[in-house]
Amino acid sequence: MSHRSGFVNLIGNPNAGKSTLMNQLVGERLSIITSKAQTTRHRIKGIVNGEDFQIVYSDTPGIVDPAYKMHEGMMQFVETSLSDADVILMVIEVGEKAIKNEKIFERLQKTSVPILIALNKMDLVNAEKVREFKEHWEKLLPQAEVIPISALKGKRVEMLLKRLKRHLPESPPIFPKTN
Repeated sequence: MSHRSGFVNLIGNPNAGKSTLMNQLVGERLSIITSKAQTTRHRIKGIVNGEDFQIVYSDTPGIVDPAYKMHEGMMQFVETSLSDADVILMVIEVGEKAIKNEKIFERLQKTSVPILIALNKMDLVNAEKVREFKEHWEKLLPQAEVIPISALKGKRVEMLLKRLKRHLPESPPIFPKTN
């Protein structure tokens, strides 16, 4: 049996559900969850170990067009996360049609890093709307795999985890596994 390990970096617009999803994937409340935008101001990491995998998750600030110095610093965390990821997990709220920073979107279009788009909050709209937004994002980022989920309710998060593991490189654990 092979072992897979890697860095999965969560990116997306403010309040898309990045922190909620990370907490679901890690199984702990590591990231703050609030309706207040820009609560995550730096990268928050969480490690998940399985028998044949290790994932180091990194929750990043919401993507914005920087309006002041603090935003610039926060966007630097997002830009760095695009460079050091083995898999980019983009969290998009159903209804969103764009990322709020053109420079970051252009980098996503050009990256060779696998991208999974978690189309979040699918439980708030009907199946036709989910399909419509899934197709929209498949056209915007054709190299990405779009998976509708509900991070809050845990719907399809297990399927998302399976897809993430498939994209991790074969590698021994990055950090020692503890019991």
